[in-house]
Amino acid sequence: MRTVVISSPVATQSGYGHHAREVISNFFDNKPNDWDIKLLSMPWGHTPFTYPIPFEWQKCIIPLPLTTAPDIWVQITVPTEFQPIGKYNIGVTAGTEGDICPPEWIDHINKMQICIVPSNFTKQVFETTAKKHNKIITTNLQVVSEYFDDQVYDNNNVTTNISVIDQQVTESFAFLITGHWLNGSVGEDRKNISGAIHCFFNTFKNKKNKPALILKTSGATYSVVDRMEIESRIEQIKELFPNTKLPSIYLLHGDLTNKEMNALYNHSKIKAMISFTKSEGFGRPLLEFASTGKPIIAPYYSGYTDFLQKEFLCELPGQLTPIHKTAQNEFLIEDAKWFSIDYNFASNMLIDMMKNYKKWKEQAKRQRYHVRTNFTKQQISKLYKNIINIIDTKMKDIPQQVGLKLPKLKSVKQELPKLKLPKLQKL
Repeated sequence: MRTVVISSPVATQSGYGHHAREVISNFFDNKPNDWDIKLLSMPWGHTPFTYPIPFEWQKCIIPLPLTTAPDIWVQITVPTEFQPIGKYNIGVTAGTEGDICPPEWIDHINKMQICIVPSNFTKQVFETTAKKHNKIITTNLQVVSEYFDDQVYDNNNVTTNISVIDQQVTESFAFLITGHWLNGSVGEDRKNISGAIHCFFNTFKNKKNKPALILKTSGATYSVVDRMEIESRIEQIKELFPNTKLPSIYLLHGDLTNKEMNALYNHSKIKAMISFTKSEGFGRPLLEFASTGKPIIAPYYSGYTDFLQKEFLCELPGQLTPIHKTAQNEFLIEDAKWFSIDYNFASNMLIDMMKNYKKWKEQAKRQRYHVRTNFTKQQISKLYKNIINIIDTKMKDIPQQVGLKLPKLKSVKQELPKLKLPKLQKL
C-alpha cells in the first residue's frame, strides 16, 4: 500500500479549500484500498476553519512534523510553498489572476513531478511567463477543471430558504454579486465589486423602476468588524452620489452552506448574476450560478471561459490594463495585466437585462445544459482517473514498502517430567 499525504486548507472556507476537497474526494474514491491517505489541514490566509469536513476525513488528519517521507506527496497551495517532500510529488495551484506570474514560480512548479491547474488560463499564464523569461517548464502540467455538486446545486432541489430576502427585499427584480471584496481602490479590487456597485448606482439613480442589488460578500473573515468594514466601503461609494435617490443594496455577510447558496441562487427575486471581475483562476460561483439557468453578466476572460460559453453569456467588452498599485501583491505583480470592462456598455447591459429578460433567460438555459453536461463530478472524475493512471505508471519504478509477513507458529504442548525429590529423613 502506498503512503499518501495531502497538504491543503481542507477545512477552510476558501477557493483553495473547495478545490482541495475535490482533489481529496477523487483520490479517496479511486484508491480506497491501494493508498493509505493522510491529511494535513493547513490555514489559508485569515479564512475560518468552519467547513464541515466528513468524519472519515477527520480521522485521517495528522499533525506536523512528518516523521517519514511519504510515497506520494500532494500539496495544494501557491507555487512558492511547493516542496518535494515525497518520493513522487504533486502540486495543485490556481496560480495568479494576472496575465503573467512571478518568474520564480516556474522554478517552484518544476520541483514537482506533476502540477495540476484548474483552467487553461492558469496553464497559459505559466507558459507565457516561462517564455518571457527564457525558462523551460519541466513538470507535467495538467488541466483538471473544478466542478459543482449537481446533487446540491439544482433548482429542483431547494430544501431551505433565505428568509432575509423574503423579509427585507421589497423589489421583485434583483441582481446578485458574490465573492470576497479584496484590496484595491474603487474599480480596482480583483473581483471589482466596488466598480460593480458604482455602476449599479450610476445606472439606476433617480429612476422610478429600480432593481435591487444583493451583495453576498465579506473581506477576510465573517466577523462583526469585517461586516462593519464592508458597510463602510458601500457608504463611501454612496457618498459619490450626493442628493441622489439610489437603488437599494442588501448585504449578505457571513457563512452560508452549499444548500443555502443553492437557495440563494435560485431565489425567485434574483434574476441574474453580475461579475465585473478583473480575472479568475477558475471562478466557482459563476459555475454554480450557471446551473440555475439564469443569465450571467460578465467579461469573457480568464479561467471561467473553460465552462461558460461565449454565445450564451451576457458578455461585457473591455481591455487588458495594468494591475493597479492598490491591488498589487506578491502574486499580482507590477508587470502583470488583467481585464477592465467598458462601464458604459455594462450600464446599458443592466438596463437591457431588465427590459429583455426573457431573451437573456432563454440563452442562459442553454448555458445551464452545457455546465450540467460537462462540469459535474461524474465528468471531471474522468480527468482525475487519468492523473491517477499517470501516477501509478511512474510509481512502478519506485520501490514500495512491503510489510513483513511471518508464518504462524504452531503451538506445541509438551509435558515436563515430574521432578522427583528425595525423601527427607527425620533427625
